[in-house]
Amino acid sequence: MADPQDIVDIHGLRKPSAAPTNDAGAAKKFLMIWFKCCHTYGRLYRNKEQTKYEGRCPRCGAHVSAKIGEGGTNKRMFEAG
Repeated sequence: MADPQDIVDIHGLRKPSAAPTNDAGAAKKFLMIWFKCCHTYGRLYRNKEQTKYEGRCPRCGAHVSAKIGEGGTNKRMFEAG
């Protein structure tokens, strides 16, 4: 299934989709990741337990995760090797 971020809206053919949301209807929090393996950007979204961000490279499917904890960072953009 295509990632909603990869869908291009062509005027008149479909309504633009909203950003992914959580159960409460708020936009999902994410981290932007530069996947060095395939030279592409992607997103990591919070897991259901809210303990880490998880995702996969959009090209090769490599799994990446980042823990959520105290003393973290406010950075929103990272690189994955």
